[in-house]
Amino acid sequence: MERSTELLRKALPLMSRQAAALHPVSYAVWYAYVADVNSPLHKALDAHLAEHGVLDETATEALFRRHLADPDADTATQVTDGVARLLDGMQASAAAAGDQTARYGDTLQRLSAALGPADSAPGGSPPLDEALAHTLQMQAALARLQKELAESQREIDSLRDEVRRARQESLVDALTTLANRRAFDRRLVTCLAADAAVIGRPPVGAPVCLLMIDIDHFKRVNDSYGHAFGDQVLRAVAQVLKALTPEGGLAARVGGEEFALLLPGMPLAPARALAEKLRATVAASRIRRKGGDADEHITVSLGVAQFLQRNPALGLSVDEAPADFFDRADRALYAAKQAGRDRVVVAD
Repeated sequence: MERSTELLRKALPLMSRQAAALHPVSYAVWYAYVADVNSPLHKALDAHLAEHGVLDETATEALFRRHLADPDADTATQVTDGVARLLDGMQASAAAAGDQTARYGDTLQRLSAALGPADSAPGGSPPLDEALAHTLQMQAALARLQKELAESQREIDSLRDEVRRARQESLVDALTTLANRRAFDRRLVTCLAADAAVIGRPPVGAPVCLLMIDIDHFKRVNDSYGHAFGDQVLRAVAQVLKALTPEGGLAARVGGEEFALLLPGMPLAPARALAEKLRATVAASRIRRKGGDADEHITVSLGVAQFLQRNPALGLSVDEAPADFFDRADRALYAAKQAGRDRVVVAD
């Protein structure tokens, strides 16, 4: 308790001088900063302050993800990409070694033919006999190496397939086959990145909207009909999301019965229209219980928000932080549920 109190006393003044809010992520970063002056986070934070003067929301979240959070999708992707590049290099080396072995065998055959029976007869020339013996040993060794390389190549291909499959599975929700929360968070950060050169980011100034979707009374569905039917409902809503997601958008399951639809390049008006269409489509659907003789009526509530970009004319000096963008859409979703459910609410 004394130790944590002392760290809090040191962290708070540092936090208050930054351009980031005093939220748990910010506190975690500064707590870790004052707790260990030799940590990579401490050094990275010092370097950022030396270059920029203050720590804003984006930098705070980046430091948290890199040094404190569990390994995220970006880290996993970097690792698997590195492994894939290594395996590709090994495969290329194996192929090159096989080609060298084949060429060396051809050279030996031509040398044997050029020597002729008389020159290559035992006792004809001791130095030549020794050279021929060594070359035959090398040929046998290269043949064994080629066989081992062929087996290694098959293992490399299998490992590379495993890497690709593991990467894909780490970003997909197993029940609905939508993107999972990890994939959504990764795409959200990329989509809202300040660097216009980031791959996957919409053009500078292009609108970005977010829909948050929650199945109404889902707990009651589970309690009344069981989790198997609850899973059936989740899959059915996911199918509607898939069908209505426009090109370039990302539909994800971000919680138990909560979904998100990220819409890069889409303004608020069409995003709201899409939300209404999604709501109406689910409301008009009926989900038949397995073994039951009745269809169940399911509805969803939706919150819609447009990303707030830097605009001095509107008093916005910096872009909205990804967490704040997500939170606004989530609060709009909560407002929709508080207002009676089965409706769309647009965030302030």
